[in-house]
Amino acid sequence: MLWLKLGWRNLWRNPARSIIQLLVISGSLAFVIWMQNIAAGTYEKMISEAVRSGSGHLSIHHPEYVEERLTEMYFSFEPALKVIEGNSAIVHALPRLHIPGLARSSHENAAAMIMGIDFSVEAGINPLLRAKHLVTGTLPADNDHERAYIGQKLAERLQIKAGKKFVVMFQDFSGEISSKLYRIGGIFKSGIHQIDNTMIFVDRKSLATGLGNPDAAHELALIIKNTDKIEALRAELQTACPTNARFKVFSWQQTSKQLADTIKIDHAQLKFMAFLLFVLVATGTVNLLLMSILERTREFGLLQALGMEKGRIRRLILAEAFVLSLIGSAGGFAAGSAASFYTWYYGIDMSAMFDSQEVAGQLFEPIITSTWCWGWMFGLSAIMVILVLAASIYPAAKALRVNPADAMRAF
Repeated sequence: MLWLKLGWRNLWRNPARSIIQLLVISGSLAFVIWMQNIAAGTYEKMISEAVRSGSGHLSIHHPEYVEERLTEMYFSFEPALKVIEGNSAIVHALPRLHIPGLARSSHENAAAMIMGIDFSVEAGINPLLRAKHLVTGTLPADNDHERAYIGQKLAERLQIKAGKKFVVMFQDFSGEISSKLYRIGGIFKSGIHQIDNTMIFVDRKSLATGLGNPDAAHELALIIKNTDKIEALRAELQTACPTNARFKVFSWQQTSKQLADTIKIDHAQLKFMAFLLFVLVATGTVNLLLMSILERTREFGLLQALGMEKGRIRRLILAEAFVLSLIGSAGGFAAGSAASFYTWYYGIDMSAMFDSQEVAGQLFEPIITSTWCWGWMFGLSAIMVILVLAASIYPAAKALRVNPADAMRAF
């Protein structure tokens, strides 16, 4: 405790300089902690939105479907459903069909992506089916074989409104061209150009029958409770699959590679920014301690002349750096936590800064929120303490090189 008291007193010999350095340390750490928590919260939200409108945290597909996306690469839904039955880790299972086709009205025709879903299951899960995206009409009911839910831009291109009929044409599993008549139940606007221009949602069972196999599915999207155990659950489900099954279990990183790569790149940029900030903090700390030591050269010379060991002088300087790092890191941790609490509780609406709600091809609501990465927060604080202590090594070495006679004569 004596060394800490001496370090505390030495730190305040020049209050202005010490306060500036403490602000630099705490401000840098607070900013990095806040940005890390915001990034983690944003990634979590992006993934949550993407897996609900996309292929889930985990998904079951034909083994080659993820790479090829061909209509004939389907699997039987009922055997796949038995693989996940009774698994408490799975919250929702969403069977889907994805069929490229042509939408035709009495006025115009346009390329379309026809998605067969169970409306009653997906209504409270899929972000694209939320009421706020509904422009006109209503969401079709489950097993409503005649009604469709289509993108606003596609409806405009076809020059049709809610309640009007149109035809979709597609290739069935036998290779023949099939067509089905639908009536528009609702028109939605997601804010994503590709979705609004091409997407048509219809009843899955009706579409599967039109394709030639009522039990067919291209995807069984699984929403799970604990996202930290995705890979373990994937391996467990894959082991449970029959050896002759025409399906395989994939993770969201495999089915949404663009989103996974976007998150990796963004996180790498955040780490690089934190590295630069920490380098600046280390440089400032070296400068502060070096100036403090140069001002006390005579004092260190006198202490050595009186018989103080060099190890004790080194310990004195390290104690000063340790106190500086503890106060700065504690302040940065507190400030970063306060900023994170604000964005966790209130969020930041970034809608005015975005022309669309698309990130890596996925729907993303631009309300930035943070989460609590306690491991990162304590880890960054510990790194800052170690960094400041490491930055004191050179000033301490310079102080120990002082010749007592020269110091007392020249200073």
